[in-house]
Amino acid sequence: MEELYPGVVSGTVVCTTGADVGYHDAGQAGDGPVVILVHGTGGRTDTQFFTVFPMLASRHRVIGVDLSPVVRQGAEHLTLDDLIVQVEAVVDERVPGMQLAVVGYSLGSCVAASFAARHPDTVSALVLLNGWAKTDNALRLRFTLWQKLYESGDADALAMFQLLNVYGRAYVNSIPYIGPRPWSHVEQLVADYVVGPGSAEYVQLNAVMDISNLVSAIGARTLVIGSQNDMLIPMEHSHELFGAIASSCLAEIPGGHASVTERPAHLFHLIDRFLREPDAFPAGSTVGDDVVLQLNRP
Repeated sequence: MEELYPGVVSGTVVCTTGADVGYHDAGQAGDGPVVILVHGTGGRTDTQFFTVFPMLASRHRVIGVDLSPVVRQGAEHLTLDDLIVQVEAVVDERVPGMQLAVVGYSLGSCVAASFAARHPDTVSALVLLNGWAKTDNALRLRFTLWQKLYESGDADALAMFQLLNVYGRAYVNSIPYIGPRPWSHVEQLVADYVVGPGSAEYVQLNAVMDISNLVSAIGARTLVIGSQNDMLIPMEHSHELFGAIASSCLAEIPGGHASVTERPAHLFHLIDRFLREPDAFPAGSTVGDDVVLQLNRP
């Protein structure tokens, strides 16, 4: 793995479930809360936050958590609690007792929201990217189809399903041609696709996810960010989170589910200003483009 940020300290901690949890700590920067990054299904800090991490680390202390799909002894399936415990282990190891701003992407948003509900005294800010509160029938169909494609061993079909659902149309169509035929660049994307570590376990958890009884208990200032053309976790789910969390505001950004890849600078501007200028993000408001267009003051 290439270094995420100059001087970053990487290591692992063993949590109470027996899982080895990776972390990447950028060290001191800024006076605000420590930013904890929690990735989504099949990801790691270096594969999903490789652009957002260094941008945020230039102004904040940032710690990326690399979740583990290890199922605790005696259990049949991975649970949300298993993942929350992993974040707790990293926090206890690196920044015990410090104020936190937790940023979760996709599955990581469910982990981040649950962690914030469990730790109201230390989580002062929360950012939920492309998240959801409860897996409904439509989401369960997507996750179940993913699982069946994975189990079928048809790597190309699974790759096509993922590319279709994760990336926005504009992003896919913007990828330059690499051969004589317009379709060739998409074929190369399919051929290069690799299933992320632990994806099968995470998708099984996604299919039964329900944190709807927790989100209303979140007291931390919350920024909900959803993508307008998200095919995997449609924008309506961000609306539901916005409606359920009293202290939240909402931002809608262009693109598909892979906001961390498609819109990293956009996300940085939103998250950075949300942390440094809370008055610009009043609870119950919808964040407009004017927030992003204004230059961040040093």
